[in-house]
Amino acid sequence: MKHKLSAAIFFAAAAMLAFAASASAVDGTIEINQAKVLANGGFPYTISAANTSYRLTGNLTVPASTNGIVVNTPSITIDLNGFSITGPGTSSGLPYGIYAVENGVTVENGTITGFGTGVEVGSFGIVRNVHADANAFGISGGLNTVVEGCTANNSTAMSGDGIYCTAECSITGNTVNGNLEGIVCKSNGCVISGNTANANKADAISCGSGCLISGNTTFNNAIGIDCIGSGCLASGNTIENNSMTSMSFSDATSGYGGNVLNGNGASPEGGTSMGATNTNLCGGTAC
Repeated sequence: MKHKLSAAIFFAAAAMLAFAASASAVDGTIEINQAKVLANGGFPYTISAANTSYRLTGNLTVPASTNGIVVNTPSITIDLNGFSITGPGTSSGLPYGIYAVENGVTVENGTITGFGTGVEVGSFGIVRNVHADANAFGISGGLNTVVEGCTANNSTAMSGDGIYCTAECSITGNTVNGNLEGIVCKSNGCVISGNTANANKADAISCGSGCLISGNTTFNNAIGIDCIGSGCLASGNTIENNSMTSMSFSDATSGYGGNVLNGNGASPEGGTSMGATNTNLCGGTAC
């Protein structure tokens, strides 16, 4: 009898260890998939333990009027691992594919589509290699966020931005096509470089004050680059076929130079050329 009891205890312990192993990868990263979310009570999948890492091991399909993943603790990494989080499609700002407004959250390597907002992170966040397409709003970040190598296309809301950031963000190497506005830095001090922003209904790139806007390509928007504050620098951009104007600056404290401007509705408005003569190239002529 004692041997049978010992065997039963052994197999029960082994089963518990197997369940724990299935919940976490060998490197300690916690795995997320549809079956696990449903077993834990359904969506939203809530993350509450700080300084932890998560990895999708399958696609997530989220029902209507529900957030996909909610993070309510700082210093979290979510690796989508090439998988997708898919919502039912919406034209409002809610719900979220990933809602993570705590500090220091990283979201990377996958697709989020069909939500009010694809992904929103707080200050010091990182959104990297994420396809946030066909949401009402694409990607949103707080102070000092990095958005890198993402796509944020075809936002469906009337005021839908592809990428939106509060201030002092680095927004590099992204593609933002078919939104109301492509990239928006709400306030000051953003670096916006190496992005492609095409066929956005209003501004391809909009920034407050003190922004460095360089090496971007904007085609077939209303305005290529719009600095609505002061002290911006726009250089090395290719800005073509924007219906209203190539670049717009609110005052003379902003500078520009070395841009290629072709087929736009108007030449640069406001701002100051960085050379003794204009240093942009408009259809083969300095402008």
